[in-house]
Amino acid sequence: MIPQAPMSEKPLEERIAEVRLLVMEMEGVLTDGGEYIDGQGSVSVRTCRADALGLEAWRQEGYQVVVLARQGFKPAEAWALAAGVDLRPHLGKKQPALQAVALEFGMQPGQVCYLGCEVDDLPAMTVVGLAAATADANPWARGAAHLVLTRPGGAGAVRELVDRILACRRPANQEG
Repeated sequence: MIPQAPMSEKPLEERIAEVRLLVMEMEGVLTDGGEYIDGQGSVSVRTCRADALGLEAWRQEGYQVVVLARQGFKPAEAWALAAGVDLRPHLGKKQPALQAVALEFGMQPGQVCYLGCEVDDLPAMTVVGLAAATADANPWARGAAHLVLTRPGGAGAVRELVDRILACRRPANQEG
């Protein structure tokens, strides 16, 4: 049995309109989950430029974004520094990291969107106002999400989410 979206009684557009803070996992969301390892053991990942531009647009609107990554994951540290995005390490437990971020930024649960893709994202997805999943997410994560995106991780999912939220805030006659 696949779990249902938490607090599904609230309309999706209302959830989207309340979001002020985006929190997402690095691996599988900003990347496709793959890693490149060279002969010296250095790890690198591939990210999507459209996702970085989406996060830049989000921040230009005055909203916050935080990326969660496993502690010591050097590619995430380098990417966050280059993108000017807040990075918070976790030790496998994303819900406590997410809740600490929400408290740090003074956000209520309904003002937070969490974008995930794996089973270990489920606890974090249940404590936010808007839980989103990438198109290629694990079936459990897709089942728990209020919003399942059409783009996979590392290929524009973040940009799709940002565009959807920002479009909800624009007057109907204003072009994006």
